[in-house]
Amino acid sequence: MKQVTTNELQGQLSKIIREVEQGEVFEVKRYSKSVAYLVSKKDYEKFVTGSECKACMRDLRNIAKKIKS
Repeated sequence: MKQVTTNELQGQLSKIIREVEQGEVFEVKRYSKSVAYLVSKKDYEKFVTGSECKACMRDLRNIAKKIKS
């Protein structure tokens, strides 16, 4: 994860957005305080839908069923 200030973000927005599209995550800071994270749309959708968590839970349930058998 990279860090960027709001001033740097303002001056380098196109470059940073390209990096985010490539999978980089940025922590945005204002006055040394973390105020936001920039993540790709793909990663954001994974977080919001919980698709990876659902798959993990399904796998764990399947393992638990096998152990009980």
